[in-house]
Amino acid sequence: MQRRDFLRMAGSAGVVIAPWALIPEAHAQSYMGKILVNIHADGGLDQSSWTDPRESDRTINNYAAAGTAAGVAGNIRFAPMAANAAFFGAHFRNMLVINGVHSETNDHGAGARAHAVGRLDMGYPNISELHASTYGKGLPLAWLASGGFRTSAGLVPATPVPDGNSFRALSQPNSSSATQDFMKQADLQRTQAVRAERMKALQARGDLLPRSKVAVQEFIDSSDSRALLSRVAAVTPATFDQFTQAHIALIAGLAGLTTTVQLSTGGFDTHSNHDNGMANALPRLTNLVDYIWQKSAELGIANRLMVRVYSEFGRTPLNSGNGKDHHEVGSQILMEANAPWGNRVFGLSGPRHQGVRISPTTGKEDPAGFIIRPRHVHAALRKYLGITTTDPRFDLKVPQTEMFDLFNPAVNTGYVTM
Repeated sequence: MQRRDFLRMAGSAGVVIAPWALIPEAHAQSYMGKILVNIHADGGLDQSSWTDPRESDRTINNYAAAGTAAGVAGNIRFAPMAANAAFFGAHFRNMLVINGVHSETNDHGAGARAHAVGRLDMGYPNISELHASTYGKGLPLAWLASGGFRTSAGLVPATPVPDGNSFRALSQPNSSSATQDFMKQADLQRTQAVRAERMKALQARGDLLPRSKVAVQEFIDSSDSRALLSRVAAVTPATFDQFTQAHIALIAGLAGLTTTVQLSTGGFDTHSNHDNGMANALPRLTNLVDYIWQKSAELGIANRLMVRVYSEFGRTPLNSGNGKDHHEVGSQILMEANAPWGNRVFGLSGPRHQGVRISPTTGKEDPAGFIIRPRHVHAALRKYLGITTTDPRFDLKVPQTEMFDLFNPAVNTGYVTM
């Protein structure tokens, strides 16, 4: 991205460019590709309160006992709870609902890992890490993460999403306050230029020891990253929005420093008083996702987002405490602006959310098909995002016969009346 294009984008976002932000172009390249946003609904989101409603079984939902029908937005049905109607009404065209995903566990930690990496086994990379490794090597904030499974498989470390003050300090290390610098910007630039020339002269020498060569190269690389970081200052607003971490992540994406973001919102482990829990947790989730789409559109990067909303597993029918316990089968959503594969449902679960075999090629229930598991979703996502890997350690072990055609607009499962 050229500097003039960056400044134009910043101006369109309503950001005032300060003189000190007009720095020379960095040697490292900023990232202008697809930004993968993973949102973990922490605790085990109940599929029946979300995208796989059951309105005729009173043992599963209280809204069934009240005779309340499921809502409908386009081809997608949703539970008549919380702010679901507004959310699905606004976004159904750009979403693919995947129902009947079997987590292979009802343990929180194992389920979070399975849905983050694609398999229950340990050692696999988070899909965010794989995306960052493919597109973001050398970027200072290639993988921003807050919550969810963040253990690195050795490709790219996760960078915690900083708070507002830390984010400013990261991008503007010479600023002691909003109006004052530690040292004059001109003096700082001269110092950095002299230091860079010294490092290049050292690099050109033929008598450096191997460790010294590595240290010099790391210093040069860090200088490039620092120049990229300073671009963030040009698009950092005076105040951050309520969803501060999401706001910061989108700014980093706008500046070309980030390829992927991992966020989390909780409150879904509703072993008792399920409906009350959903009344609080569901709007937090839907408001977060809605904010991401609204803010990214405001910043001019909505067409660069792929958003995935998932949880570690689903939930059972109601228990004696009017709550719901852990259940292996759940649902998730994929979203993209103007997605040709949107407004669709792929997969289903049984009357009481049992796993159901689905044909990978038609999306219909098929006794010869396969129950959808995290590895199937991840295999399709890897292919779609162009982040497939030949490393045998990270092979999801999904045969071609089990490759679900999730992004084919002609393939639908729809809903079976329960």
